[in-house]
Order: sequence, then C-alpha cells, then structure tokens
Amino acid sequence: MEDDCDIIIIGAGIAGTACALRCARAGLSVLLLERAEIPGSKNLSGGRLYTHALAELLPQFHLTAPL
Repeated sequence: MEDDCDIIIIGAGIAGTACALRCARAGLSVLLLERAEIPGSKNLSGGRLYTHALAELLPQFHLTAPL
C-alpha cells in the first residue's frame, strides 16, 4: 500500500462512493474511508437507497449488494 494519494474521501455512502468513483475514473489515486462495517450502512439500515441513481454509476451493483 502506498503512503500517499491524490484525494481522501470520508464516508462511503452514496455521495462519498460516487465521488470516489468519479475521481478514480479521472485517474486520481483515491482513499475512501468508512467507519461502519459495510459502505453506506447508515443508508442501508436507516434510510433509503436510491437504486436508480446507483444503477447509473454502478450498473452491476444489484448483483453484489449487501442487502
């Protein structure tokens, strides 16, 4: 593991994951940090998961989603 990166994103919910994905696709080295056991756990357990927007970012997410 490298000791440096271009960007650090705190929180792997919908916004953090989308940001990390866009940055990585732009060629940046990304570190995505999440305090929960699984990414987006607050949204998965206490809120709503917006699957239409997620499907646009990650078309195969429904095949591996921790639901």
